Amino acid sequence: MGRGDDEGEVGGRDAKRRRKTDGEGAKKSAGGAEGESRIAVKDKTLGDTFQASLEHEAGEAHSRTEEEDQRLAATIITHVRATMKEILKLKQDRAEQWSSEVEERRTQVLMLMLSLRRLSRVQKVRVRDARERTAEARQGVDGVTLQLQNLLYEVAHLKKEVRRCLDFQSADQEIDLVPVEQFYVEAPDDISRPTETQENLHEQRLARLQWELVQRRDQTQLFDKLTEEKEAVAEAISEQERKLASLAPRINTILEATLPLQIALDLPIDAKREQQRIVQLLPSPLYTLWVQVSAYGEAFDSNIKVEVFGDIEAARKLITKEEEPRTDTYSDSDNDQDQQEENLSRKKRSRKVQKMDADELDDGVRLTLSLHPLSVKVTVDTKEGNSVQVSFNYMQVLRIITAKCSVHLQESPKAALTDVISGDTLLSCLFPEDDGKTSPNPANFFQLNYNHINLTDHLPTTGRPYKWAQYLAGLSFSSYQQSSMSEDSQEQATGSPSASAPPAGDGDVVSWQESAEQVPVTIQAIRRRLQARLALHTQLLNLETANSTNSIDIPGELLRHHFPGKVCSEFKSWRPITWADYEASPATQHFREARLVTPQHLFFLAVLERKQVVLEAQVAVAPDYPSTVPVVALALRWEGLNHADDIPQLRQMEKEVNVHWDELVSCRSDRLQLLPLLLYRLAVCLDVFTEASSAHSDPETPGSHFHKEKIFFRPARGPDRAFPFKYHPKLGVFSQR
Repeated sequence: MGRGDDEGEVGGRDAKRRRKTDGEGAKKSAGGAEGESRIAVKDKTLGDTFQASLEHEAGEAHSRTEEEDQRLAATIITHVRATMKEILKLKQDRAEQWSSEVEERRTQVLMLMLSLRRLSRVQKVRVRDARERTAEARQGVDGVTLQLQNLLYEVAHLKKEVRRCLDFQSADQEIDLVPVEQFYVEAPDDISRPTETQENLHEQRLARLQWELVQRRDQTQLFDKLTEEKEAVAEAISEQERKLASLAPRINTILEATLPLQIALDLPIDAKREQQRIVQLLPSPLYTLWVQVSAYGEAFDSNIKVEVFGDIEAARKLITKEEEPRTDTYSDSDNDQDQQEENLSRKKRSRKVQKMDADELDDGVRLTLSLHPLSVKVTVDTKEGNSVQVSFNYMQVLRIITAKCSVHLQESPKAALTDVISGDTLLSCLFPEDDGKTSPNPANFFQLNYNHINLTDHLPTTGRPYKWAQYLAGLSFSSYQQSSMSEDSQEQATGSPSASAPPAGDGDVVSWQESAEQVPVTIQAIRRRLQARLALHTQLLNLETANSTNSIDIPGELLRHHFPGKVCSEFKSWRPITWADYEASPATQHFREARLVTPQHLFFLAVLERKQVVLEAQVAVAPDYPSTVPVVALALRWEGLNHADDIPQLRQMEKEVNVHWDELVSCRSDRLQLLPLLLYRLAVCLDVFTEASSAHSDPETPGSHFHKEKIFFRPARGPDRAFPFKYHPKLGVFSQR
């Protein structure tokens, strides 16, 4: 067949297709006309075409679900994509009659887009209905909420009125009357009137008040009678006291005769009697301390010994001088002026002298820092035979208690570079923030400033005014008496302190209950402190002589329970450092800024090595160790000096030692070994640090590879590349926290 035949055949097919299309179009046109006629009829029936379309869309929105429309839209989009691909292919291939085919498919795409538009309108109808339903529900909730608020306001108002009625107080309500049952049993019928008062509460209240008045009159008469009897008994007692006083010389003669027997039987009756005479001369705070500590020792602790020492004659003269009427030494204005000039000249001379002995102090300073002639010495013995002696003194002008401590051991300890069992520092910070360097009496600040006295310079002579010492003596400065303040103001106005010491207890607020509560706590704290310092002294001696990790003295059970069997890092040295050295190190900055370390701490430098890696640990031991855990600051010397701020893993190592220390101790005996345990853990962490670091380093780099001795599954984990510092004793492996 030729080309013309082909074109004819194609033309014939096109003609047939056009006729078919025209037929179908005619049918569609006929159907469309019929549909339009039906819509017109419907519009005429409903009356509004727009309203009909809205109802139609609403009907479609209610007849189908959103999921069905989504699937239908996805199907239409798929058909559109397929049709567009066919159009693209027809335009690329340009087959016969391609333009008509393209036009036909374009029409199909437009119809599909109309379907998508119809689905979009249906979806908007759904959204509109949902918003309307939400608004209706919200209005209902707002109405209920408003009703609830109104009801709550009414309830609060009613409660307020009820509370006001219940809280109403009248004068008779303060009287504690007898119960109603007891009133009807005890009161006579002419007062109680049961038939009238049992039903009428007001009359009942009046009858009970009348019965209370009768009872009080009877009790007043009884009081007067008992007072007369008391006076008669007092006269009889006075007569008996006169008779007993005549027996005192005879009893003294008998005691002198029995003195050899007392010595033989170790019965210090005379010594106790002498102590009883001396304690009467003590000032009120020292007397309170002596009574409370002696009572506690006799009742619960036989290892406590309390004695009174000092110049008895001076104490008696002091009491005699206090009992005499005080003369006004500042009445003459000329004498006042002379005294002020003399004090001024003394101050000028004191500025020229930089160092002064106690004997060269002027009278004002010496009198301000004067101590009472008597002191109370408390000796606390331990089960091991060691003892702590604390001597308590009373400063008469400053009116505070000071304490001096000395330690007596059964065996002489070896000398260490840092003396931690010295009596001067043993009781420092026995309780938090109580180093005994400042006076707890607020009035002393003005007294000391006026006389240009720095109390810290005189602590070796006067002793330390610890807060717990004031509590033991029952002193409370929160309610300082007006008499004390008036005398202090008089001293400052005249230019010199009072010429004579105040009477015993004058101006002091003594609380026996606080003193009794503080005694057992303080005694236990002193024993614990001595035990902890002796353990720390032993540990420091061991660390000063240790030259390897294995030489750190730790009980074998703790080693097996908390650490692996082999440690490669070596403990090289241990030496004390000063606060200036500690403060100058950048590694300790974050601890100092957080106030975790103060100058009262003991500072040491520990050095650990593994090959060319050197770890420097600056250890700050608190005065109340082991109650407060030592603080360890780390610096690493490996390819330069690095601190915790430079290497996150070094900060993790600090955290492992400073934060997770509680995993190493389970009781107080274990906690006494906390310092060597932390240093041993530091050596283990250095092993893990070097081995985990070598896992990421280049094996060919000299000095960067360490043989893996510890078992861990991942050398680093997380965004901060945490190393496996946590040890699992049961499994024998390390892991990240």
